[in-house]
Amino acid sequence: MSIVGIDHEKCSACKRCITDCVRGLFVEDSSGKIIRLPDEMNRCNFCGKCVAICKAKAIIWEGDWEDDVESYPGVKNYEENVSYENLMQLLKAKRSVRQYKPKKVSPELLKKVFEAMRYASSADNRRAWKFSVISDPEIIKKLSKESIKIVYPYIGFPSAEAALNYFEKIDKDPIFHKAPAVIFHTVSENASMPAEDAGIVLTYGQLAAHTLGLATCWIGMAHGLGMNKEIMKIIGLEGPIQGVLTIGYPAVKYYHTPPRAPLVVVGLD
Repeated sequence: MSIVGIDHEKCSACKRCITDCVRGLFVEDSSGKIIRLPDEMNRCNFCGKCVAICKAKAIIWEGDWEDDVESYPGVKNYEENVSYENLMQLLKAKRSVRQYKPKKVSPELLKKVFEAMRYASSADNRRAWKFSVISDPEIIKKLSKESIKIVYPYIGFPSAEAALNYFEKIDKDPIFHKAPAVIFHTVSENASMPAEDAGIVLTYGQLAAHTLGLATCWIGMAHGLGMNKEIMKIIGLEGPIQGVLTIGYPAVKYYHTPPRAPLVVVGLD
């Protein structure tokens, strides 16, 4: 994406782009016309806020997503999009689920989850995300076994062989919990805050999945797979892994919100 300039036939000189651009790339000239300054230092990180804040759609931009800009309900009042009460119901109801039905998740539903993730915030708008979805049960089983070989002391076994034999005997997957799909997330080298970005983008995905009747769980014990280049070739990404989510239809129903300690916040008294 690149900001080309301003369509002055549309521009109303409202100056919103000036006040909202943190890089100071919009100014008013002596005639009162709003102009975009040359960006020889490449300060623009293409956050798109100038596009979003221009009511007249006067910002000219180019990119692979030229039809991606849309006006949305509640643009004047955020609370008109989703009420606080409805949002709190979603946040309170969302659980980390480790019991899944043996039912495939359709590509259409997975695409909806990723569509929500596409709008997540990222540090410096780098958006240096890479994702892979594994839905083949045999590959998921193989990845689970490789994870067990790494984390066996953490889950209470004296050796990887002992752990593998035990879970094979009871037909249980302690890593991916026989989820029908697993999402892996890595970042490219230009990411400035990869761990923080992972937390944001995957949370978007988890909440979106919940609204679609799906459940998720962040699988920290699978992060070690990022150290194995051959395994990462199977996943289709290059490590290190920043996040792993199981996703599928929940085989369990929760009836109450679990107890949570109140936050300690300085300055609210």
